[in-house]
Amino acid sequence: MADENKPSRSPLQSIFLFVIVVLVPLAVGWSAAPRLVPQPEIGIVRLSYDINSLTAYEITEQLAYARTDPAVKAVVLVINSPGGSAAYSEELYLDVLNLRADMPVVASVDLLAASGAYYMAAAADEIYAKPTSAVGSIGVISSLPGDVYIEEEVLTTGPYKAFGGTRDGSVRQIERAKFAFLEAVRNGRSGRLEVSDDVLSRAEIFTGVQALEMGLIDGLLANEEAVQKAAELAGISNFKVVELYPLTFDGQTQYTFAYEPPPIDQQKLWAQPSDLAPGLYYRYLELPSYR
Repeated sequence: MADENKPSRSPLQSIFLFVIVVLVPLAVGWSAAPRLVPQPEIGIVRLSYDINSLTAYEITEQLAYARTDPAVKAVVLVINSPGGSAAYSEELYLDVLNLRADMPVVASVDLLAASGAYYMAAAADEIYAKPTSAVGSIGVISSLPGDVYIEEEVLTTGPYKAFGGTRDGSVRQIERAKFAFLEAVRNGRSGRLEVSDDVLSRAEIFTGVQALEMGLIDGLLANEEAVQKAAELAGISNFKVVELYPLTFDGQTQYTFAYEPPPIDQQKLWAQPSDLAPGLYYRYLELPSYR
């Protein structure tokens, strides 16, 4: 039985109650949702110029940031590099492999991914390039030690302490490094290669079209399309693209608030390296043609 003495609500009171009970919580939840559940992000990591201690540090720090930021669901490596130090190239390869265990990684070649730069790219889930991109140079270059001699005023505890080893021993070391490079490429490409080790061992540079035919890359796409591929691998559709460099080095760079990738200087990109520490390097040398 209804209580005849209970006053009925006016339409205004009903509207006010609806706003308080329904609309206000919805508005609060809507505003708090991005902070509680951030929008998925595709992180861009750029490798430009030689692989050395500085560029390797910048890349590894950005990859570490991607692993710790829950918003980053995939990473795209944009590559413009002729390669560089063997040790740092291997470090980047292994670091990309580690990141690949946590999220999809796609490599996108702009102008050049040669030698150690392709070594790093081989660790990605997929690799894309442009038709005229330069891809490959899978090999090693190193200087042989000088002739062994005796210096009466210098005392060493071993005959090769001052020289690092024999010339034939250095050749064997270079061959081992080459085979490690080839194995990394073959493992990274997961049976997609359509070319023999003998051909790859020639350390040639191929165009994007040739690289696709050989299975060195997965397709011919622009960087933006590579980002879409990364999103598909991550299973996301509503995402934003972020440059990881300014996020990683916040407060340490002039690009903190408005990061724009520096323009690529093609003369510098193709120039021979300088001021590099002694060691074994993966490099591309363009030799003169003889007719």
